[in-house]
Amino acid sequence: MKMRKFMAFWAVLCLMGTALAFPVTVVDDRGAEITIAERPERIVTILPLYAEILLDLGAGGTIVGLAESPDNPPELSDLPSVGPSFSPSVEAIVALEPDLVLGAWGEVRDKLEELGITVLTVGGPGGYIRGIPDIFDAIKTVGTAVGLRDTAAALVGSIAEEILRTEARVLDLPRLKVAFLYMSAPDAAPWAAGRGTPENELILRAGGENVFADLAGFPQVSLEELVLRDPEVILTDPSQVENVLESKLLQGISAVANGKVYGLKASAAVSTRVAEVLRKLAELLHPEAFREGGGE
Repeated sequence: MKMRKFMAFWAVLCLMGTALAFPVTVVDDRGAEITIAERPERIVTILPLYAEILLDLGAGGTIVGLAESPDNPPELSDLPSVGPSFSPSVEAIVALEPDLVLGAWGEVRDKLEELGITVLTVGGPGGYIRGIPDIFDAIKTVGTAVGLRDTAAALVGSIAEEILRTEARVLDLPRLKVAFLYMSAPDAAPWAAGRGTPENELILRAGGENVFADLAGFPQVSLEELVLRDPEVILTDPSQVENVLESKLLQGISAVANGKVYGLKASAAVSTRVAEVLRKLAELLHPEAFREGGGE
C-alpha cells in the first residue's frame, strides 16, 4: 500500500512535468505494433497483473471494469465485472465503452479488435508471463500506453532494487533442494514447476535449487519420482499444503519429515508484488540470512 501511495504521488509529479505525447505505439505479445491515439480514460483489465500495474502507477481511476479473479486487488471489488478472467464476455466489455482493454487474448481479443477496440497484451505467446523480465516489460509497456512512462520506469527500478537486496542476502549460502508442486489430492500425481516457469525463477533467486529443473514447463510427475528426488523443501498453493502432508507415500521425504512444506500463492509471482513474494520465499529457505544482523 505504501508503494502504491508513493507511485501515485510520482505519477502526479510526472503529469505536472513533461507529459507523454500521444499517439504512442507499443509492441504486444504477438510482436504487433499497437498504436494508442489518445490517453486512455476508460480501461477494462482482464488479468489481475494489469489492474495492479494501473493502481501502482496511480492510474486506478481509469479502470471501469475488470474480469473476475481471486487475485484482483481488493480496492477494485466494487467495479463492474466482465465475466471470469479465463472466459470474459465480449458483450460485457463492449458495454463499458472502453478505449483500451488490457490482457485479452485469443478469440476475445480477435472479436474486440474487429469491433475497433484497442487491446494490449504483453508477455510471451498468448500473454503468458514467464517471469520477472515479463513483469517489468508489462509495467513499462502499460506505463507508456497510459502516458506514465517515467512513473513506470520508477516502479520497475523500485521492484528491481528490492529483488537485488533479497538476492544479495542469500547469494553465498548453500542451495536447498526445492520442489514447487500442484497436488489436487493426497496421493494424486502432482504437477511440478520445471524450468522456464515463474516458480523456477523464484526458487533460484531465493537461494534454492529446483529438483525438477531438468523438466520444462509443468509436467505431471509420479510420487515415486518425487520420493527419489527427495526435496528438502516443498512449496505449493496454500490450499494444497494438507494434500502434501497427508500423502502416505511422501511421509519419508525430507521436506515432509522435517516440516518444511509451505504454502505460497504462485499467482503473486506474476504480479507487481513479486519482490515481496521473493523475500518471503528467501526467508523460508534461509531464515538465518534475515535475522537481526544477518544482512543489511
